[in-house]
Amino acid sequence: MNYELDLAIVEGKVNDASINSLLLGTDYLVLVVPNNHRLAKKSMVTINDIKKEKMILRLPNSGTRNLFIAHLESLNMSLAEFNVILEVDNIATIKDLIRRYYGVSIFARSACLDELSKGKITVLPIEKLSMVRETSILYHQGFNHTDFLQDNTKLYNEIARIYK
Repeated sequence: MNYELDLAIVEGKVNDASINSLLLGTDYLVLVVPNNHRLAKKSMVTINDIKKEKMILRLPNSGTRNLFIAHLESLNMSLAEFNVILEVDNIATIKDLIRRYYGVSIFARSACLDELSKGKITVLPIEKLSMVRETSILYHQGFNHTDFLQDNTKLYNEIARIYK
């Protein structure tokens, strides 16, 4: 907004007429558990399954966390019903804690693609919670490098296809 950045890759939407948005892709939130966790054998988990777990979440200003909370609220639930034991801003740290059996977390599936491809963690969809998020490139209307935007969108989608 203050022209401190030429562009930004963000999750969610920005409602500002001076900022253009180019959708890179869509993703969805999943429960992330260690491979040998009791839930890892399931094809899908319920909200009640998650309530029984120690949860490690992103900090309160995280878009991922806010999307999770919004979906809980749509079901007349709150985060207070869950056993949140730790809040951490670093996704890599959270994934490491999950692999060490400290707890489980809610992440965008795309944040776990490398670990999934290497068999390091398990991700599970959550019944009745279709938590879709958008990832976009934001840029000012005066940004003149549309070829750069197109090249990066193409690269992003090529990488996304590799991991699917």
